[in-house]
Amino acid sequence: MAPRTLLDPKTLGALPAAPGVYIMRDAEGAVLYVGKATNLRSRVRSYFNKSGDTRFSVQFLRRLVAQVECVVTASEKEAFLLENTLIKEHKPRYNIRLRDDKTYVSLRLRMNHDFPRLEIVRVRRHIRPRGGSPADIYFGPYTSSGAVHETLKFLLKVFPVRTCKDSVFANRTRPCLLYDVGKCCGPCVLPVPKEDYARLVEQVTLFLRGRSDEVRRLLAQRMQEFAEAMEYERAALVRDRIAALDATLERQQVANHAFADRDVIAVASERGRSAIALLPWRNGLLGQAAEFYVRNYEQTDGEVLYSFLSQHYETAEPPPEIHLSVEPQDAALLAEWLRDRRGSTVNLRVPQRGDAARLMVTALANARQILERRLAGEKTDEEVLAETARRLGLPAPPSTIECVDISNIMGRLAVGAIVRFEGTKPNKAGYRLYKIRTVDGSNDFAMMREVLTRRFRPSDGRPAPPPDLLLIDGGKGQLSAALDVARQLGLDRPPMAAIAKSRVGDRTMRSPAGRERHAAGERIFLPGQKNPVNLAPNSPVLYLLQRVRDEAHRFAITYHKRLRAKSGRRSLLDEVPGVGPARRRLLLRHFGSLAAVRSASLEQLAAVRGIGLAAAQAIYAFLHPPADDKS
Repeated sequence: MAPRTLLDPKTLGALPAAPGVYIMRDAEGAVLYVGKATNLRSRVRSYFNKSGDTRFSVQFLRRLVAQVECVVTASEKEAFLLENTLIKEHKPRYNIRLRDDKTYVSLRLRMNHDFPRLEIVRVRRHIRPRGGSPADIYFGPYTSSGAVHETLKFLLKVFPVRTCKDSVFANRTRPCLLYDVGKCCGPCVLPVPKEDYARLVEQVTLFLRGRSDEVRRLLAQRMQEFAEAMEYERAALVRDRIAALDATLERQQVANHAFADRDVIAVASERGRSAIALLPWRNGLLGQAAEFYVRNYEQTDGEVLYSFLSQHYETAEPPPEIHLSVEPQDAALLAEWLRDRRGSTVNLRVPQRGDAARLMVTALANARQILERRLAGEKTDEEVLAETARRLGLPAPPSTIECVDISNIMGRLAVGAIVRFEGTKPNKAGYRLYKIRTVDGSNDFAMMREVLTRRFRPSDGRPAPPPDLLLIDGGKGQLSAALDVARQLGLDRPPMAAIAKSRVGDRTMRSPAGRERHAAGERIFLPGQKNPVNLAPNSPVLYLLQRVRDEAHRFAITYHKRLRAKSGRRSLLDEVPGVGPARRRLLLRHFGSLAAVRSASLEQLAAVRGIGLAAAQAIYAFLHPPADDKS
């Protein structure tokens, strides 16, 4: 990789006039954009020439870019493959990317076992298998979680493969309930031949890839083999599977055998967003449609489809034909890559007439409907952010919100957590955890200072940029500590607010079901303002702030509990102030176990010879925190 390149005309002019990949970074070194080019010098210079790319998004990106790296490749195809790898690795903010994998669900065959497991997952892990074991097989992604669960129920009726975890599989001593209802063949405890199970896995794979006719033929052949061998019970079992498969195929209402195996993909764009509708046809049958929604940064529909195809078919098997609403950028390069992925030719077409064109009209209508629905929802989010800015006195609607939370028990095992929201959605790539290093005892203010100092400490001589809104879990004291850190680091006064529960504002509210529930009031403090901001209990602004605060609290508590679990059964007593090895031994000898110590009353603890009332009170308070809350 070439060294980082400062953006002066002389250096830009010295870039290689060869194919490769360019990586744009901001002043802190974070990757903003990754692109490929047949001529790196010409493409990179076009971003910074007055006569170059004039899109507003490019002008905005130009102001953020401080460094450019270039990687020369032997061919444009190599550049294409490297571009995909770097986008996956760095997740640049200004590249078109499919939404987080967790947004969608997929079915996965876990192949690292003699009896592969079928499961529903939200994250696709691109891990190279070890020891020569086959790679996991993914199907999807699917946008409807409910539909995937229904599909799994059907699959287990016809193909009773296992769904249990490997740890459960290894420790079972008798078949589970799924075996009793015919949804698992019980390979954990029964002598299921590996070749029979491999056939089940093959049939599941064929069915999920749309080869239902081939699956039915294989099942019929297997039933005939069992009947000829006079294994009538096994033949009857396969017959029932064929009947269940036929019942499902009869419910398939959309069929056109002129459309053998192909994907029909349409894109609709408006207001910086693009919706993509994918209609998969297999053996003339329309399968589960999928929808995708991306921020397009003013790129054309052809550029959007280029990014979509290169990401979607990296995990999904491409069909022999892909019909598109517009021709994608670098169509020939994409077709060559898809051919390598499939092992045979893949045709990219933009249908102009006939049934294929009429089907594309349907796909475009789907894409526009998706776009309208999603834009309507985004408008609500934008309104909430605009109202947040108005109520909190922010200069602009906050596109990034971070919240800080501290968790500890009497100053022990203290941790800090920061969560980050992009707009109204959590961005877990921006989450941070901190183990408190410099504070002894229970001092939330000092802990807040340490966490914020580590979050914004200078890098390359400059402090890290703050979010558009920094939310503090606490009251005026915690807010003052945060402001002190900002002043010490030389940050321009970043927009801050603190959110704290208040028993004074409690009120009884009635749920839609008619039940009464107690709602704690919330106080929102702003810098330089004596009185808190009053937000109605049903305010969407309050709901957003509560969501961010609760996520920070959950994240901190989870880390805190993890540290407590790691401390071990015996070392937990060592964390109690005033309890050393001698008193720990006395307690464990007297009560017999840590669980018994935890169950003991204050009087029982104080009655242990050599403990005393003060130490007993400290032990009892430590082992009985108020609902894992902060001290």
